[in-house]
Amino acid sequence: MKCIVNDGRDAVTINDIDRYCYEHYQIYDSLQKLYQEVVKSYGPLTWNGYLKKVLDGQFMAPWKTSLIDASGKTLDTIASVGQAELERK
Repeated sequence: MKCIVNDGRDAVTINDIDRYCYEHYQIYDSLQKLYQEVVKSYGPLTWNGYLKKVLDGQFMAPWKTSLIDASGKTLDTIASVGQAELERK
């Protein structure tokens, strides 16, 4: 099976997740952990709603600073995993 980010790499199975290569799994895992922190601090938010905020260049929040570059754009590797997650539903 190939990584769903479509970079040509083979997917690995980590923690019963088998849709990403190792690098993209690490990003997915980081997004999951941040999502849990966001929900705990800011209240209810769906996974898809969170991913849309991660990808939204107009949305700014303190929790998002680690996901963006100096111009305010979501880092490409993070955006690719976020987009892949949204599209898989």
